[in-house]
Amino acid sequence: MKNKFINRIISLALIGALSTVGFIGCGSSSNTDSADNTTDIEAGSPVELNTAKRLNIATQPAPGYLPIQIAWDNGWVEEALAEAGYGDVEVTYTEFESGPPENESFAAGQQDIGVMGNVPSILGKASGQDRVYLGISENGEKTEVIIVPEASDIKNVADLKGKKIGLVVGSICENLVYNVLKTEGLTLDDVELVNLATSEQQAALAAGQVDAVATWQPTVAKLTADGSNRRLIDGENGLFKAENTIFGNREYVEQNPEIVQIFIQQYARAAYELANNKEKYSEQYAEKYGLTTDLLYAALEDANFPIVIEQDDIDDLQGTADFLYETGKASTQVTIKDFVNDTFVNDETVKAYLNGEK
Repeated sequence: MKNKFINRIISLALIGALSTVGFIGCGSSSNTDSADNTTDIEAGSPVELNTAKRLNIATQPAPGYLPIQIAWDNGWVEEALAEAGYGDVEVTYTEFESGPPENESFAAGQQDIGVMGNVPSILGKASGQDRVYLGISENGEKTEVIIVPEASDIKNVADLKGKKIGLVVGSICENLVYNVLKTEGLTLDDVELVNLATSEQQAALAAGQVDAVATWQPTVAKLTADGSNRRLIDGENGLFKAENTIFGNREYVEQNPEIVQIFIQQYARAAYELANNKEKYSEQYAEKYGLTTDLLYAALEDANFPIVIEQDDIDDLQGTADFLYETGKASTQVTIKDFVNDTFVNDETVKAYLNGEK
């Protein structure tokens, strides 16, 4: 199978290189321990592709990343790699609570491909991690939500002024809060952001330590299930698309294009499987997320799993990059289009998986 794909893979590698040229990491390298993956290359010497002996995949325990969980539990990536002649590639999945600790692992060179919300994904890029955007893992205007206690006197966005909002600082929800406040002429300076892990948010809200929380699933469902809290606002009506990205270390992607292609194929396979069997997977994974089957099903109904990255996704991510730079949260201006490699998600095999034809 390696020989069968060699022309396509060389093309992918060249396209990937051209699409990502221009960025030199100004911070810590994202591949500090990549000796197992790459070989020192003399100038002008040919590059031997697809020689990695590992594929480290980073994910998070959120329903939006359930396709990775499905592929993980079924061993699809390992199986497909073996069928393609890459049975010696060791696949390792690591689950992080949120984007910031996942970024730290990428910075230490411990991960090769991952999924992550827009804000931490761009902050990692701005800090010097040389990553490439490969696709969109999940989006949906109802997937990130600001929640307040049912008895709260906060009835609208304007009422958030001067309040404490709990969230994972540096996460996708910081972008949601920024966009929401902007609708009433407010800024992040008009509220107090309190850094809370998702596991801390329910208790903090119940104890009155914060006035609201901005969070994602499954925490949204956990907070609102018994009626003690309510959704104040989400990203509906074009307010916030909540882009979550699929990305990889540039060096790994360029030097191992067929391995990356196989991963994307199996991601697409799992996304199709989930989209067409939500009831089945809601029953199977409800316990993992601490939800009832009905609550997980409702969360999945609010989510999209496009895989393919379109121009409007790039534009939306650019808006996030601009927000991070303008507010001083990112020291470097990131131009998203310069770091998108959509050749993998636009491969005909991926389209076939997304259409259920494979």
